[in-house]
Amino acid sequence: MEKTGYRAVIKYLNLKGTTPSEIHEDMVRTLTDNAPSYATVKHRVNEFKRGKESVEDDPSSGRPPIATTKNKLDLALGMIMHDRRISCRQIAERLGISTERADNFVTKELGFSKVSARWVPCLLTPEQKRTRCTLSTSNLELFEADEENFLARFIIMDERWVLHYQPETKEQSKQWKYTSSPTPKKDRVIPSAGKVMASVFWGDSQDFWIPESQLTRVRISH
Repeated sequence: MEKTGYRAVIKYLNLKGTTPSEIHEDMVRTLTDNAPSYATVKHRVNEFKRGKESVEDDPSSGRPPIATTKNKLDLALGMIMHDRRISCRQIAERLGISTERADNFVTKELGFSKVSARWVPCLLTPEQKRTRCTLSTSNLELFEADEENFLARFIIMDERWVLHYQPETKEQSKQWKYTSSPTPKKDRVIPSAGKVMASVFWGDSQDFWIPESQLTRVRISH
């Protein structure tokens, strides 16, 4: 919907006695992300109450002051760097501008695009990565020394907290990034209040999953 269409709807609902808050809620229900911000709705309602009749823009005296635009761009950039998941609607409301202009600031002026985080099994610290590399090198040497019997005797054990959680959707994980930046990653597990320690054993022929509370009562034989 064009801006004049938004304004016509706001003008009509204002004439019916609808409050700015109710107008904004109505437009959000109908237009979702394409609805104007509450600040925009309130501004237009105030204009119509002051006697403005036209839904068209007033004749422009020229380009907006560069300093004002630069200041809003800096504020928008600060919001994104503080919260990569902030929406254009939230930026628009905080800056007192339209959602369309906020989107233009973010995507055209600042060069951001919004992408979903890439799911990975878990995120390792640099120290954990170095430890895995060292152990893998050591195991490779053992394998090369006795290839025939190594796999039959090799059992891996790992511990991990199994958390009770509601997985975040791909849409919820979207965040702003520069087009040249790598895609962000996220752990598949979202921490929650409920959790249980799981100790997992596996080898070349079978897998084992044993809750930590059962380890003292279970004996594994090959």
